[in-house]
Amino acid sequence: MLLSGDWVLPVSDSPMAQGAVLVSDGAIAAIGTAAELKARYGEEEVLEFPGCAILPGFVNAHTHLEYSAFRGFASPSGFSRWLLRLLRARRKVADEDWAAAALWGAHESLRNGITSIADTSYHGVAVAQAAQAVGLRARVYLELFGLDDTRLSTSIERLEASLDHARRMVGAAGGAVDTIEMPVEWGISPHAPYTVSQRLYEEAARFGQDAGLRLATHVAESHSEKRLLGGSMSTLALAYRATRLWTGRCWRPPRMTPVQYVAGTGALGPDMLVVHAVQVNGDDIAILAGSGCAVAHCPRSNMRLGCGRAPVAEMKAAGILVGLGTDSLASNDSLDMLAEMRAAMEVSEARGAREKSLRPGMILRMATLDGAQALGWGHLVGSLEAGKRADMVVVRLRAEDLPNAGRMPQRVGLGPPGPDRAEQMDILAQAVMRAEVQMTMVDGKIVYGGEEIPADVARGFRTARTRLGLRV
Repeated sequence: MLLSGDWVLPVSDSPMAQGAVLVSDGAIAAIGTAAELKARYGEEEVLEFPGCAILPGFVNAHTHLEYSAFRGFASPSGFSRWLLRLLRARRKVADEDWAAAALWGAHESLRNGITSIADTSYHGVAVAQAAQAVGLRARVYLELFGLDDTRLSTSIERLEASLDHARRMVGAAGGAVDTIEMPVEWGISPHAPYTVSQRLYEEAARFGQDAGLRLATHVAESHSEKRLLGGSMSTLALAYRATRLWTGRCWRPPRMTPVQYVAGTGALGPDMLVVHAVQVNGDDIAILAGSGCAVAHCPRSNMRLGCGRAPVAEMKAAGILVGLGTDSLASNDSLDMLAEMRAAMEVSEARGAREKSLRPGMILRMATLDGAQALGWGHLVGSLEAGKRADMVVVRLRAEDLPNAGRMPQRVGLGPPGPDRAEQMDILAQAVMRAEVQMTMVDGKIVYGGEEIPADVARGFRTARTRLGLRV
């Protein structure tokens, strides 16, 4: 199969006008100009996408698909107030609602050009089954909670049992996502510094290392988390006490930053994905960079909950891999990665007085190759290269978004990025941010081509929203 478009954006290499991508056995077999590849592979089926760009599928580095039915739940508010409402609302949701919400979210991901997800989940099975049902490449991190160290062994035993149950139910062995069958990969998510003791972080990291599982954790997301860990009165503690999830008797604020708290457990490392990292200072950034961990940036969620603007350019300058995530629809408006990219640009520009703003091409890379590398999938996906899996998205560009397209070279020479190549990439990346998804492909299979979400999936989604008291 040959995909041809006005532009091919490999991300790891120069953009190419009138380009094409050859797909064979679920992998990318060749990239070149449409004329070259059509002449060489004349027997191949050709899918033409005039007015479109072909690029790597988007990697959603942090989401919670089981919360998809909560769309519209979060009006702009403080983090602690939102969390209290969320914890109470969860009690209205039936088991079948989580599965229905996850399945709807999986379909919606494909409609937005997302081909890979890193999902943090309490239930696990619902998200994994949804990903397999629609053909999403997925890692599902099973959440872990516990501040009471007297129950440490029980927490780990429960984690092990949950993991075994999830593997049996989903029928995946938990290995890397590197085959055409795309088994779901499992991970562990000690939830956050305010819900996980330092000893439990240590045990989770040890368990993950022994089992070959990657970790993810929410860190330094909000002002209230930073104040709580620093020893000041915080509305976050009040929210957990109000829902009887934390009495405060078994844990005391450590009087340090959230990053210092997690770093002190030894849990930070190349296999750890740090989610948010909004309320971090220079010392925190140095700790994160030194550990080799990656960061998932969720700008729209952070702005919606008043958490602040993450210093992404500073983190990238320190050598930290930063991917882009939508977070859940309990704290965001959509699973639209194009909107997330635009928000990342706005956040960076708003911090411009303090740091150098991110370039559009850098943000597109965060949504693709950097996200894939942050998850340990850079050898598989995230860029269009021969030998990688054929995870792609086709977007329709608006002509008015390419004012300099006529003056751009057809292809900038290979080699280190230069001014011309960077400028060309920025022009195209900005156009992509305002584009419309036309087609999504995962592992060489077209999984979205403009179709509506199936009626039965939409019906289950509406039922879950009705139970939550949200407008259908």
